[in-house]
Amino acid sequence: MSLNRRRPKVEVKAPKPPKKKRQYDVFNWLNKFLPLDKIFGEKVPGQEERVPVKYFYYVAWVVALLVSYEWLGYKSEQYVRNSIKLQKEVDNLRAEYTSIHADYMKSGKQSVVIEKVKDIGLEENLTPPKKIIIKTDD
Repeated sequence: MSLNRRRPKVEVKAPKPPKKKRQYDVFNWLNKFLPLDKIFGEKVPGQEERVPVKYFYYVAWVVALLVSYEWLGYKSEQYVRNSIKLQKEVDNLRAEYTSIHADYMKSGKQSVVIEKVKDIGLEENLTPPKKIIIKTDD
């Protein structure tokens, strides 16, 4: 057999350019309005950055966690305050129900009913009822 003289061309790929450093767009935008270079470091040899920009996202994450922690604490305190207020209201309603129920049960007694109907002219019958018996012849 003969060797194939036609060999595939090997493509030489250009080396990949090095990755760019991540741009912190928020801080670049903010730097247009505020002189952050003076606060967080100037381009002075030996003192390029006082506080590295790469830590700002971590600081922002920690701040977001702290804000959410405080918000959850506030909401839980608000929930406790509302539950205490509702418990007091339930206790008051229970006491009111008990007193109204006692008054209702007392108003059904014979002595209380007699006092109420005297105003309209009704009197209590003092003679006991009589039993009528009919005898039938079988």
